[in-house]
Amino acid sequence: MATARKPFVLLQQLIKTYPIFDPSTSALVLRHLVDYQDPSHDPRPAALYLHHMLRRGLTPHPATFNRLLRRLLLDADLLHTASSLFREARTRMPLDEHSFAVMIRGLCDAGLFDEASILLDEFEAGAEASSVVIYTSLIDGCCKRGSFDAAKRLFDRMKGRGVSPNEFTYTVMISGCFRNGFPTSGFEMYEEMKQSGVCPNLYTYNVLISECCRGQDFCLAFQLFDEMSQKGILPNIVTYNTLIGGFCKQSKVKDAGNLFIKLKADGLRPSLVTYNLLIDGYFKAGQCSKATSLMNQMKKSGCSPSVVTYNVLINGYSRAGDLIGVANAYEDMKLRGLAPTLVTYNILIDAFARANDTERAFQMYESMERAGLKADAYTYAVLIHGLCMQANMKDARKLFDSMNDKGLRPTDATYDMMVYGYGREGSSYKALRLISDMISKGMTPNLASYGLAIRILCKDRKWHEAEILLSKMVTSGLQPNDFVHEALSCGKLRCQ
Repeated sequence: MATARKPFVLLQQLIKTYPIFDPSTSALVLRHLVDYQDPSHDPRPAALYLHHMLRRGLTPHPATFNRLLRRLLLDADLLHTASSLFREARTRMPLDEHSFAVMIRGLCDAGLFDEASILLDEFEAGAEASSVVIYTSLIDGCCKRGSFDAAKRLFDRMKGRGVSPNEFTYTVMISGCFRNGFPTSGFEMYEEMKQSGVCPNLYTYNVLISECCRGQDFCLAFQLFDEMSQKGILPNIVTYNTLIGGFCKQSKVKDAGNLFIKLKADGLRPSLVTYNLLIDGYFKAGQCSKATSLMNQMKKSGCSPSVVTYNVLINGYSRAGDLIGVANAYEDMKLRGLAPTLVTYNILIDAFARANDTERAFQMYESMERAGLKADAYTYAVLIHGLCMQANMKDARKLFDSMNDKGLRPTDATYDMMVYGYGREGSSYKALRLISDMISKGMTPNLASYGLAIRILCKDRKWHEAEILLSKMVTSGLQPNDFVHEALSCGKLRCQ
C-alpha cells in the first residue's frame, strides 16, 4: 500500500514546491508527468495534477491532455478515472475532436458502445460539423470488438450526416468486413471507395492483399500489388511478408523466393518475420539446404534469429529426420542466450520420439521441467506415442494416468494411441475399456479404435454390443472400412 501511494505523496510535495498558479510552469510539469517514459509509469499522478490545474483555471495543451487520456485508457481499471477527468475537462476547457475521438475509442475498447454513441451525439450537438476522425475511431472500435453490424450502421449514419469517409474510414471498414467473415462486402467497399474518389493508401492495399492471400487468390493479390506501383504507392515490408507468407502456405516457395529477391532490389531490408516465413517455407517444401543457407544469410546480414526462428529450424530438421541438425540448432540457440520455450521443448521431444529415441525425449522432458516449464497435453501425447510405438505400455499407462493429476485432459488422439498400443500387445480388454471411457466422455474414437473394439466384441460373440458400437461409429460420421467389414463378416453380424 505504501509503495502504491508513493507517487501521490511525491506529487503533494511537488505541488508544495511548485505551486500551481503559473500557466507555463504548470503546463511544463504536466507534460513531464505525462511523457515520463517508464514501463511501470502510473498515469494517475498526472491526472491528479491536471485536476488541480483545472480547479485553478489553468488549461493544458490539447495534445498533452489527449496523451494523458490515452495513457489512462490503456488500463481497463482506470476507465472511470479517464471518464471523470474527461467530464471535468469538458466544463473547464475547450476539447477538440481528437479528445472526443480518444474517449469514444476508449469506451468502444471497453465494450461500452451505448456510452460511446451517447458521447458522439453530444459532440455532434455542440459541433459545427460532424467529425470523420470520431466516426472512424468509433467504427474501428466496433469492428475490433466484433460488432460489425454496429460499425455498418455508424458508417451509414456518417454518410447520412454528410460526413465523407476518408481513406482511413474505408480501410477500417474493409478490414472489418474481412475480419468478420464478409470478404465479398470488403471488396465491394473497396470499389465504393474508388468510385467515391478516395484514394487507397498503403494500409488499404496491405489489408486487401492479406485477404487475397488468405483466400488463395494470388492473381488478384498481384493485380493489387501492381496497382500500388502504378499509383506511386511503394509496398513496405508488411506487404512483402504477407505475399511471401501466402505463397509459402501454398508450397509456392519459388514465387516466395523471387519476392524475397525483389524486396531487396527495391531497397527494403528483410525483417525477422521475412526470414522466419521463408525458412519455414523451404523446410515444408523439403528444401532443407535452402532453409539452412537462408539461415546463414540471415546471420550475416545482422538480423538476429529469435526463439521462433530456432523453433522453425528444429521443427524443420525434425520433419526431415535430421537429428544432427536438430541438436546443432538447439545448441546454437543456447549459445545465443535464447531460452527454449514450451513450444521448443515440445518440438525437441517430438523429434526424438519420432526417431524412437525415447531416452533423449525424456531427457528433454526433464530439462523442460528443470527450466520451470510445465508440460501440456501435447507434451504428454508425444511421449505416450513414443512409448506405445516401443510397446512399453506399462510406462505409457503411468504417464497417461499422471495427466489427470496434473490437471490435463488426454486428447482423442492420445486415447487412440493408447488403444492402438494395447491392441498391438494383445490387451484387448484394456483397449475396450479405454474406448468405453472415451465414448462416455463424449469423445470420438478414430476408425482404427472402433474397428479394434468391434473385432474384440465379435470375437467374444457379443453381437448386440458390436451392433450398438457400429451404430455409434456411423452416427459419428465414420464409415466402416475393410477391417470392420471383415470383423462383421467373421462374426456373421448383419449391418442394417
